[in-house]
Amino acid sequence: MLNFIEWLSFIIGVWTLVKIILDLFYTLKTFFAKTDFSLYGRGSWALVTGASDGIGLGFSEFLASQGFNIILIGRNPEKLKKLAQSIEEKFPIKTRCIIKDFSLSAKDPQNFFKDIKDQTRDLDVSILVNNIGYGPGPKVFNFLPSGEILNTMALNLWPIAFLSRLYMPDLVSRKQRSAIINLSSIISVMPFPRSAIYCGGKSFDHLFSLITAEEAKYLAKNNNTSIDVLSLRPGYVDTPLAQKIKVKPLLITVDQCVESACNSLGAVNYTSGHWKHQLFYLFGNSFKPLLSPFFGKLARKMLESSLKTNK
Repeated sequence: MLNFIEWLSFIIGVWTLVKIILDLFYTLKTFFAKTDFSLYGRGSWALVTGASDGIGLGFSEFLASQGFNIILIGRNPEKLKKLAQSIEEKFPIKTRCIIKDFSLSAKDPQNFFKDIKDQTRDLDVSILVNNIGYGPGPKVFNFLPSGEILNTMALNLWPIAFLSRLYMPDLVSRKQRSAIINLSSIISVMPFPRSAIYCGGKSFDHLFSLITAEEAKYLAKNNNTSIDVLSLRPGYVDTPLAQKIKVKPLLITVDQCVESACNSLGAVNYTSGHWKHQLFYLFGNSFKPLLSPFFGKLARKMLESSLKTNK
């Protein structure tokens, strides 16, 4: 009986070590990756949702600096107008603004997203950045209003699914390389209490990206082209939504997040971007079984606190 236990422990140990080594190798690939943006066709268009703030703003400015014209999509006309003027003053590119409040997509998602496609039919879109997202804040799912559930799903799931479906045929038919960047979150692989609907949505974004990445390779190969699909799973990024974050050592700037993500295009299918978040993911994923009791205990404490608050 002892020999069986020893062998079982040995096999589990070797498997764990191999998994850690493979994860580390995959992580190291992103550290040394450098994207040649000329392959995507400088002068073509990059579409960015949620473009006026935070990570979306970062993507808009970075891709403009690489010579791409930018389609800015957001709900605030004044912000988009000022951003478009600012980008065109800094870089020799063009912009196009599309005013859309993605929270309204729940009413008629098919026509909502079709309208975006209709407004860009005359443009050679080479890069699609599905950045828009929403988090309802830490709440026990049992107390989450149905409106919050619908809003979270409308902003975290539908833009990625519908826009990818609408633009994929055009990306596949391009003679040059194309890319789709989907914003997921590190929480998609590290479930955290009081974030069921947000965590579940970001998990969808990640898995959807991995599957469409494989499908895109097959479709693009048949057309002698290439499509890079990237699932971006950052941790804490210094945006307006992260002002209350207390774990400052794990906080990175928007520029750090965006640049590291863009330089991972074509090298990997998923990344947490900056090395801080990559190592945080590597640690959390490798030792998830050991961390599960901690998260379970934390979940119980949070649940007890929420139950008292909601009485």
